[in-house]
Amino acid sequence: MQYRRLGTTDLNVSVVAMGGWAFGADPAVWGPVDDNESIAAIQRGLDLGINLIDTSPTYGRGHSEEIIGKAIQGRRDHVLVATKCGLVRRNGNGTYVRCLRPESIRAECEQSLRRLRIETIDLYQIHRPDPDTPIVHTVEALLRLRDEGKINVLGLCNFGCEGMSEARRLCAFHSLQTELSLLERDARDDLLPYCREYSIGVLAYSVLTRGLLTGKYAAPRRFTDLRATDPRFSGEAFSRNLNLVQCLTAVARRVGCSVGQLAIRWAIQQTGVTAAIVGVKRISQVDENAGAGDLNLPPEVMEEVDRLLAEQA
Repeated sequence: MQYRRLGTTDLNVSVVAMGGWAFGADPAVWGPVDDNESIAAIQRGLDLGINLIDTSPTYGRGHSEEIIGKAIQGRRDHVLVATKCGLVRRNGNGTYVRCLRPESIRAECEQSLRRLRIETIDLYQIHRPDPDTPIVHTVEALLRLRDEGKINVLGLCNFGCEGMSEARRLCAFHSLQTELSLLERDARDDLLPYCREYSIGVLAYSVLTRGLLTGKYAAPRRFTDLRATDPRFSGEAFSRNLNLVQCLTAVARRVGCSVGQLAIRWAIQQTGVTAAIVGVKRISQVDENAGAGDLNLPPEVMEEVDRLLAEQA
């Protein structure tokens, strides 16, 4: 497993990180998820050198954090825990709203610490901007929590360049989590150059596009989970994406890896990216994903992949 420094911090993170969304065990999102299998998958990831686990209180209403907390008992020194704040449930129903008010952040942080069974969150991230709360109030709350030792490094998720600049004027944010994959490449145009300029680490998420880039879908099908409302999984777009995956699979075979590993490694090798966050449900998926941590795609392969992407555009 390869490791990279996160921004200007002293944190060295594995280039393949583990995403905790599926650990939330919400069948409406990812179908059936077994808690024991989730715990085993986390521990297998640690055995393989994955040292960064990313989660959020919104993943299964805190269930993901609870599962991670159980899995890392006795292994705290070998794992960096990243979680988030800023999305809260509205009146007990299933919807979430953005809220970065100081009192809300403190409550979220303390609840996350309890569920994760840790004393300090290694990377605490604002999940999404909150236009109704002045960022200065949010930052003041985060700095108080840092001074108290409850959080260590601060990061941002789903921010644009303008929002990052506004936040960075108030304090140092060391990472940005943003979507980046073979099928979602917009971050290469502005976010990656911005982060390179200011030495901000980039954590790429959804690098497998909800499983589409693993090659497990050979033909169009109907979905009953989160993919059912994703336009990339229906109609002409789905057929076009499946055709691209077939072409990428041929490239991966020549390299000696799976198409999923090719997709993960492509994201990792984008200039400025620190790590790729990849969600898992099973041990076999961890083994597969971790294999991309030691893989290196030659320049000619990266160029061939980019040519395929341009042809499909």
